[in-house]
Amino acid sequence: MLRFQKQLFSLLRSSRESPLPSLHCLLYSTASTSSFSVDDYLVTTCGLTRGQTPRASKLLSRLKSPSKPDAVLAFLSGLGLSRSDIAAIVAADPKFLCSKVDGNLAPRVADLRGLGLSDSEIACLVLTSPVALRSCDMASRIDFLVPIFGSFDEFLRAIKRSGRVLTSSLDRVVKPNIAYLKQCGLNFSDVAKLHFSGKWVLSCTLEKLKELMARTDKLGIPRSSGQFKYALATFSCVSQEKIDSKRETLKRALGCTEEQLLIALVKHPSILRASEDNLRSTAEFLITEVGLEPEYIVHRPALLSYSLKRRLMPRCLVMKVLQEKRIETPDYFTMVFASEKQFWSRYIDRHKESVPGVADVYAAACAGEMPSQLQS
Repeated sequence: MLRFQKQLFSLLRSSRESPLPSLHCLLYSTASTSSFSVDDYLVTTCGLTRGQTPRASKLLSRLKSPSKPDAVLAFLSGLGLSRSDIAAIVAADPKFLCSKVDGNLAPRVADLRGLGLSDSEIACLVLTSPVALRSCDMASRIDFLVPIFGSFDEFLRAIKRSGRVLTSSLDRVVKPNIAYLKQCGLNFSDVAKLHFSGKWVLSCTLEKLKELMARTDKLGIPRSSGQFKYALATFSCVSQEKIDSKRETLKRALGCTEEQLLIALVKHPSILRASEDNLRSTAEFLITEVGLEPEYIVHRPALLSYSLKRRLMPRCLVMKVLQEKRIETPDYFTMVFASEKQFWSRYIDRHKESVPGVADVYAAACAGEMPSQLQS
């Protein structure tokens, strides 16, 4: 103890200019470090809820001081991000708080500004994919990808769909995949649509992409067909085992042959994304309740992709009412395919005087209530 006091007095005498502030900073730093709580910091400073902190604090177990996260929060605030935006970023990517502002974040943001992006656009990027800013060179990826998606807004919408394309290696993954897709006859517009329909296609390995292409080719859809990209996207999301099982389910539910089913799949391959239960119940409804023949359905496979409760059933109800009242005999697919605005104009508003209450009945059916009849 006596030795420590002598060392302390010696330290005070050795600094003639301002010994007390220096000692105060030293003691304050030690105290703030020893009392630093990651959980409290995440709640009080970052704006997270207590329910969000367990996951975040687990990823920040080595954080012992607020100095680095304070700098990160100040940097984000400087981009115009609100407290709620910053909380969303930290909740999505807690490790962002450990980023080096001067070494990583600031130079990368400067590169983004060099592309002509405004701070508000950069803020949107960070909010959408914070891990990309802290982990990779975003500027080179954006410079390459924006022309493919057509505009910055479309690119932003794309990474909201899947930010993995932004964090994947540009030279080893993204560029080879796009080059291969172009060799297969797809243009930039097709590639962009493919990303929205099958979010893993641009970020999977080239070997995996070639495997998906081979599986898609077996379906028999020409690569020049507009449906080919949707078929490829479907195969990227659904395993071959599940594809085979769904095909068998459809054949049994529709009572059709493999050749008839192929007609449907070539026209609308995305129906294979639906669950087997949905495919089965929809097919049974179309046959037993609507009275459609399997041949009619396989040539209009989009019917299998609509919501049973929110579209198929309510519009079937209106169709039957119009038939019973002998007002008209509409084609069911035409009714289903019509937009909501077109449907109201053509089948509801047009007949609201001759069929009182049809609007209320249709609205109730869309809400899940299925009345058995209309008022006279």
